[in-house]
Amino acid sequence: MPAAWAVIDDATPPNPTLTMVFAEQPPLLGWNRETQQPYGPLATVMNRVAARAGLTLVWQEPWARRRLLTDLEAGRQPLCTVNWALTADRAKRFKFTEPLGPVPDWVLLVRTSDPRIGNAPTLPELLARPDLVFGFSDGSWAEERYVHPAPNAAADASRARNVPPHDAPNRERVRGGMSVLVAMINKGRIDYAIIDHRSLDRIMAEQGIPAGDLRTISAPNVGPNQPGRVMCTLSTPNTVIERLNQAIVEEARLPLAGD
Repeated sequence: MPAAWAVIDDATPPNPTLTMVFAEQPPLLGWNRETQQPYGPLATVMNRVAARAGLTLVWQEPWARRRLLTDLEAGRQPLCTVNWALTADRAKRFKFTEPLGPVPDWVLLVRTSDPRIGNAPTLPELLARPDLVFGFSDGSWAEERYVHPAPNAAADASRARNVPPHDAPNRERVRGGMSVLVAMINKGRIDYAIIDHRSLDRIMAEQGIPAGDLRTISAPNVGPNQPGRVMCTLSTPNTVIERLNQAIVEEARLPLAGD
């Protein structure tokens, strides 16, 4: 570890202020343009955790997902974001807190009226179908696992330029989170996606989607067996992570799936 990082890690934060950056995840996390403040259960729990930790959060306006990941990986200053799954790749690039909620309940979401999809297909079967389009969030673990799983020079170059790599025709990259994926399935713009069942009823109710229009297919192992966590730059002091962890232990666990 470079000496400069060691000094940062061991130091007590001189200012109990933590800058939070995020990509909108409605209905879990949105941005009120009038008050210039976030809203939703993710913002509520994060503000409570920070208060317990003795930290004041400074929320920035929503960022694009790819910019968020690129700037956090650069790690030039302490920055954190909320509700991200801990993966092996991310563990090398970021610091993580303890989980904010329980393990998500992953399902495949499809249109009930789609005659091309059987009662219980597996995700590999669907991914192999050129006539079915898989929707995924830009920069998400789903991209890491199912779209561009193997690190290569082209992918590294694309990430360095802050542009998405080339995707197969039956893969659709979207800039939003689960709420956008649900809406796109309902409108027929994509055919299926991986969704946390714990959040689905709320998302469909907010979008006014009748319960019978979409159906779920059990797929417990398609996503990381990880709940959402606070994810921070490597330059974030360890003492900040420790404060957040202690506060999280004291908070009630909420059903929030990591992106």
